[in-house]
Amino acid sequence: MDPMAGNEPTITSAYRSVGVTFGALICASELFRETLRLATGAATKDVAILLLGETGTGKNLIAQAIHNASKRARRPFVSVNCSAIPDTLLESELFGSEKGAFTSSDKLRKGKFELADGGTLFLDEIGDMSSVAQAKVLRAFEYKQFERVGGEQTLHADVRIIAATNRPIDKLLGDGRFREDLFYRLNEFTIEVPALRKRREEIEPLAQRFIVECNEKFGTHIKGMETAALARMKEHSWPGNVRELRAVIKRAAVSAPGDMLRAADLRLSPAPAPSDDTPTGTGGDSSLAGVEAKHIERVLNQTGWNKKESSTMLGISRPTLDRKISEYNLRKPD
Repeated sequence: MDPMAGNEPTITSAYRSVGVTFGALICASELFRETLRLATGAATKDVAILLLGETGTGKNLIAQAIHNASKRARRPFVSVNCSAIPDTLLESELFGSEKGAFTSSDKLRKGKFELADGGTLFLDEIGDMSSVAQAKVLRAFEYKQFERVGGEQTLHADVRIIAATNRPIDKLLGDGRFREDLFYRLNEFTIEVPALRKRREEIEPLAQRFIVECNEKFGTHIKGMETAALARMKEHSWPGNVRELRAVIKRAAVSAPGDMLRAADLRLSPAPAPSDDTPTGTGGDSSLAGVEAKHIERVLNQTGWNKKESSTMLGISRPTLDRKISEYNLRKPD
């Protein structure tokens, strides 16, 4: 089967397991086809891979597909979202902790490196990792050894690392927020995952897949989308990318009064889609922080300030969303 085809009928809920293969991924654009071609070629080579792309573009799924096409496929695939774990806990999450290492630590706990031994460790949003944690990851990856928190025994683990970030890596390096030695170690092979607005051919087949997924999960009976709904989706900018599309379809499928999704069911803002060179945020502040603040505010307003749904669409944890709301001084409209 063509690994780019996206026509495996038995796989519909691609987000619910680590059994994702390249054949399960929707691919209807030349741009994304090239991305998957690079990923397919790198999968069989035991090199570290750095995935670059906006939040919600499918980097986690591509990492799973790479693992399942590699010689490590029979070993574990372990994923860590570095932005969702406080820096004080990240070390124990990655390397484990001995009994008594913390006040509430009443048993030995294995870390992700140890659990992924022989397999693949996916470090998502690695750009949010502190310099101290980066140094320890570099040692564990470079020399395949580490110690649990509170322990003295040196442990060994052979893992392949696939890392991902939605942040501009050049800026992180320039600002000294990302270690160059770790970057060079991880950057054995880099793959850029394009935003959904650059591969609009995939919006319709992705939406159809998510409709099937909703029918399976919620017992709904949605048959498809009205022409106006599809047109509305194709003109939307999708700042949250595929994750946002999935959340929109999920919400529409649950609330739709009939068996066809209407444009009104999507509850998308009427703002026209920006060009690829235009920041998604509006107003005079076109800095990275300004654009991020506008995007977060737009998603919050779109969900009626439902923080659980907003954090899902944004691809960040609830604590991270709360921190950014406070940081950007965002306020719920009266």
